[in-house]
Amino acid sequence: MRKVYRLIRQLGMTSKYKGYYYVAEAVMMSMELQDYPIKITKDIYPYLAKKFKSTPVNIEHDIRTVINVCWTANKESMDRIAGYPLRYRPTNSEFVDMLAYYLIQTELDSDAARQENSQNLTACQNPADGVLSIPELQNPI
Repeated sequence: MRKVYRLIRQLGMTSKYKGYYYVAEAVMMSMELQDYPIKITKDIYPYLAKKFKSTPVNIEHDIRTVINVCWTANKESMDRIAGYPLRYRPTNSEFVDMLAYYLIQTELDSDAARQENSQNLTACQNPADGVLSIPELQNPI
């Protein structure tokens, strides 16, 4: 959840907006349910409304407010997260999907980097595997 909050803050959003928490929860839900088709209006808004004791309409409005603030405050970061230049302000579902996809990809990239580093360390742990035998160095005159 910290990664989601950090990403939202990088876009210029703070926790003073209720939508900050709604976006974070929606992104987490989207990441957890990435293998299933989910609809933001039918699946996410009602769940968040129940959890935060609000209405789906208020949830939708507060998320839209977050997107507007991020769009005006830090469009360049939104373009970077989207992976391409955005020509228009993303819809609520596009925004949630964009953040979820970005977080999943960065997590996969960091896992791959960790795995590669682990393999490099394993190769370095046994120096005899990569050392050529040079007879002159073994028996100096």
